[in-house]
Amino acid sequence: MLNYSAGLNLAGVVASRTYATAMNSIVGGPYGWWREKTFQITNTNEKSGNVRKTLVDLLAFNTFQVPSYSTAIEVGSLISEGTVDWDKVRDGATNLAFISPLIGPTMGWYLDGFRRIFGIKSATEGAYKNKKQ
Repeated sequence: MLNYSAGLNLAGVVASRTYATAMNSIVGGPYGWWREKTFQITNTNEKSGNVRKTLVDLLAFNTFQVPSYSTAIEVGSLISEGTVDWDKVRDGATNLAFISPLIGPTMGWYLDGFRRIFGIKSATEGAYKNKKQ
């Protein structure tokens, strides 16, 4: 849906989604690290209020996932049109940022759920906190 709203045609959507799937497989771990660092930088922890935790999740999403998604739109535009249409990239990033209050926190809850399943501390608890970087 977002790819269409950015103005990509079917070939662009397929290319964008294929690239995004591969990219998400690679950046999943770094996003988890970035999300946790965002909680640390903002001094947000398990005892912080839900509104604050949600806003920090939103900050992490918009500073990591929106730029990553922009590269998927770039690839889709390049494949479908032979050139990168920067207006489409801007529109796609803007649309994702606009709906990010729905996606970002939901993704954070999803990620923390998987962390719990695998016995890893949540982002607010800081799984990376005591590890040397």
